[in-house]
Amino acid sequence: MTALVSINGHAIPDPSVYNATTATVVDSGRNAEGRMIGAVVRDSMAKIECTWKYLPAGKWAEILRLFNISLGGSFINPVTFYNQDTAGWETREMYVSDKTAGMYYRNPETGEIRGFTQCRLALVEV
Repeated sequence: MTALVSINGHAIPDPSVYNATTATVVDSGRNAEGRMIGAVVRDSMAKIECTWKYLPAGKWAEILRLFNISLGGSFINPVTFYNQDTAGWETREMYVSDKTAGMYYRNPETGEIRGFTQCRLALVEV
């Protein structure tokens, strides 16, 4: 089975929530009559947001590491994902924007963090 999202050839766990956005970039302004004037600069630009209800700390770090240059990752990666526009799998160059997660549990005796809840990242096409 094909992973819903793969980053640089690494299949990541299927997210609990997968949101897709297709953007059209427009260079526009308003004329003296207040009407929009402009031109499409680029269409069908993809953004995907993945949210996991829970991920073990190591798995979340493994995903984030793919975009961390100092840990061997890359700022921009080839991302294979299910494209809502074509109803098929595509690979596009993307970067990660905000990454958020809430700590699930910290062992009071060892300080070990076991996992995170509501792990979320957004991947944006370059």
